[in-house]
Amino acid sequence: MEEVEAMVQEQTPGRPAGANVGAALLDEYLDLKERLDPLEKRLEQVRDRLRDLVTEHGHFVDEIRGVMVRVEPRFRKEYDAERLIAVFPQLAECVKAAVDARQLEACVRAGMVTETELERAGVLTRSLHSRALIVKPLGQLPIRAGVAKR
Repeated sequence: MEEVEAMVQEQTPGRPAGANVGAALLDEYLDLKERLDPLEKRLEQVRDRLRDLVTEHGHFVDEIRGVMVRVEPRFRKEYDAERLIAVFPQLAECVKAAVDARQLEACVRAGMVTETELERAGVLTRSLHSRALIVKPLGQLPIRAGVAKR
């Protein structure tokens, strides 16, 4: 408890000893949060529009900025509980009202069955649940005359 009181009452640059550092840090936190929230919302809107553009028109490379912009599909694994038990009875304990995906992943990691076997048997399917916008540096590009580095 004394450590916390000492930290709250510590001397910081521009603030004499005994000033309430906790209140000052809270003030700064709230101020920064107030300034960042609109930027984060705008970033999300721009990212969504960029993702939509790339989804509709395809990936592109911006050599000036040295990035490739593409949309990467993300898949969610889904298991057919009835077929899973029918084809792999040793995994029956992984199935409750629905497949216990964590437990099944542990069984796969333990080598009881492979994902390829599950897919081949038709008990594992992948459904698209999102597309991630990927902006990836191309690597070291030479700096061109007249082009400012960002």
